[in-house]
Amino acid sequence: MSRKTQSGLLLCGLILAAKPLEASNLRDAAHGPLGGRNLHTPHLPWFSFSANSATPLTPGTIRAGAALYLLNEFVTKGFDMDDYSSIADNGKFGVSEQNGLILIDYESTVVELNFDWQALDSWQFSADWRMYFRYGGFLDYFIEWWHGIFGLPNARREYFDDKHSYWNVRNEAQWQSEGSIVGPGDLDLQALWNFRNGSRQSLGAIFAFKLPTGRSDVRFGSGYPDIGAAFLLDWYPWRRWALYLNAGIIIPLGDEGSPMVQTILAVEFRMASNISILAQLNVQSAPFKGEEQFTHRLFGRSTLFTLPQTNVKIGLKGHVGRFGWQAYIEEDMFTWEGVDILFYLGASWSFQTHP
Repeated sequence: MSRKTQSGLLLCGLILAAKPLEASNLRDAAHGPLGGRNLHTPHLPWFSFSANSATPLTPGTIRAGAALYLLNEFVTKGFDMDDYSSIADNGKFGVSEQNGLILIDYESTVVELNFDWQALDSWQFSADWRMYFRYGGFLDYFIEWWHGIFGLPNARREYFDDKHSYWNVRNEAQWQSEGSIVGPGDLDLQALWNFRNGSRQSLGAIFAFKLPTGRSDVRFGSGYPDIGAAFLLDWYPWRRWALYLNAGIIIPLGDEGSPMVQTILAVEFRMASNISILAQLNVQSAPFKGEEQFTHRLFGRSTLFTLPQTNVKIGLKGHVGRFGWQAYIEEDMFTWEGVDILFYLGASWSFQTHP
C-alpha cells in the first residue's frame, strides 16, 4: 500500500471517528492556529510572529502557558564529493574537512513562558519569553532515518560526525560559536485589536514590540528592539472547519537585519469539541542575504539563508476544561530555510477575572 493511500485512509478514519460538536456557535469549538515562534538560526536574533487568532477571548480572561521545543539543525557549504578523498572507514570526512564545511550543526531545547490577557472586549495583551539550551544532542541518527523513510534530502549528514554544537552563519564574530550554550531570549510584547467579530468571520490587527533581553553575543537576541504589525483573519466556513490567515511585517530597529514579511496560513479540522487537527504554513522572508553560494534543486542558483522560509507544521490542539494543550512537528521541505525538524509541546491554563 502506497504512502498516499495510507494517508488518505488515515484522514478518512479521523473524519468518520469524529464526535458531534456540542457548541451551537461555529466559533465556540475552534481552537485557533498552532502557536510557536520561528526558531531557524538566522532568524533567532529578531522578532517573528507566532500564529494568532483574531477571535477574542471572553473579556477578563487570563491565560498563562508554557511550551517546550526540541529541534535539530544542520547546514553545510555546498561541496562536490569529487573534491574530497579523505573519507574514513566509517564513511565520514576528516575533522579538518568537517570544520571547514559545517555552517550550522546543533540541537536545542527551548523553554517558553507566555501570558495573554483579554483586558477589554476588543483588546488582548500578550507577553512571551524563552530560554535557550544549545548542545550536541542525540537526534542526528533519528533524522537521517526519518529523511530516508520519506525520501527527503539528507543534506549529506552521513558524511559528518554526530553530536556537534557549532554555527558559523556569517563572517562576523558574533555569528560564530561552538560548544554547549545557555542563554535567555528576548521579551516579546503584543497588543491584539479585534475590529470585527462575526459569527463566521473575525478580523483583527496585532502590534508587537520586542524588548532586547536576549543574549546577543551568541545571537539569541540582536541587542536592539524590533517592531511589527500584522493583519489577522479567522474564517469559519463550515461547522468543523476553520481557516486562519496572519500577514505582517517585522522591522528591526538595530543596525543590522532587513525588514521581513511574514505570512501564516492554517487549516483546522475539529474532530470533536475538545480536539482539532491542524496543518499550518509559515512563509517568512530572510533577514539578510547569505554569503555561501549553492544550487537548490527547485530554485536553482542562490545563496544560503536568502530564500524565504516555508515551514510546515502538522499537529493537534485541544482542551480539557480550562486546561489547553497543543503538540506539533515542524519542518521546511521546500526551500530548506527552516529547522531540519522540530517537536513542540505546549500547555496553558485559563481563568476568569472581572472584565
